[in-house]
Amino acid sequence: MSRAAVIACCLLLAAPGTAGATNNLAYTGDPHWLDRPGTVVLDVRPLADCERASVPGARCLPAGDLLGPHGRLPSFRQIAWLLGTLGLSGRETLVVAGERAQRRDFVAGILYLAGQRRVLILQRPLQAALHAAGLAETPGRPRSLLADPIYQGRPRARLIVWRAELARALTRPHPPLLVDGRGRDAYLGIRIDAYRGGHIPGALSLPADGLSTPQATRPSATTLAGAIAYAEDPMGGIAYFAMLHAGLGAAVKVYPGGWRAWAAHTALPVSDETYVARPRHPTDVAASRSDRALSSSSIGLPLGLLAGVAGGAVAYTALYLTTRKVSWN
Repeated sequence: MSRAAVIACCLLLAAPGTAGATNNLAYTGDPHWLDRPGTVVLDVRPLADCERASVPGARCLPAGDLLGPHGRLPSFRQIAWLLGTLGLSGRETLVVAGERAQRRDFVAGILYLAGQRRVLILQRPLQAALHAAGLAETPGRPRSLLADPIYQGRPRARLIVWRAELARALTRPHPPLLVDGRGRDAYLGIRIDAYRGGHIPGALSLPADGLSTPQATRPSATTLAGAIAYAEDPMGGIAYFAMLHAGLGAAVKVYPGGWRAWAAHTALPVSDETYVARPRHPTDVAASRSDRALSSSSIGLPLGLLAGVAGGAVAYTALYLTTRKVSWN
């Protein structure tokens, strides 16, 4: 049996993990964390929603603020400055709340990687949690122009694996375990969401959607310890990383570039590799007709030239015979 098959069996048969065993990054279903003394609430909904009505004292941090152009991640220095503009020092206990799970988990994962001391993820949608806790809605606080105080969290850089580092690790005799958080159809290359379809060689399919299954069927934290998680892109990958840490208590690492960054580098290996069949564009049809016309004209040009030469030769011969006496004897 192959190594991948053995690990897959372990994932299915492993004993239940301890959800939230990574205490510094954990889920909570208790809405009373929203007004507990000593905690700071981060509202990750769009800025307009946060400023209109949020938890009393909440800070507004839309998930999009943590992504640059084309979904690229900012540097740790830029993230630290941004968190400072929210009045964070890194020593607080943060409660991350929102309406969309992936954006909520993405922000929580970024905060944890940036060095935040403790991050709790509120599993309930924010509006439902507000009503459950009996809290009045007040406008959220947006970011200021200056970072005060200076954010002092120490990045957990050891949990991040970059593309070149991952490519080198895959060439070693004992490569690391990888888990792919995309859907099964994307993993197999049936659905192509990047330059190429497929998955990183050796990766196991463990879709993020499947982690909401009953506790008994979840993989154990021990099985996943040291694994490298990735998904489609930075937002999906870091949200998946946070889900594995907070939901399963698994001490995984993350390849934040995700499948899109890996697939775009054509020198990197891919399993179950597929490509998008490019549809014919109207300009392609016109170009094809133009090529056929050019081909016909290029063939017709020498034929016409030969016919003209032959006709000229016949005319010259007839003129010569009519102007000279030719003896046949």
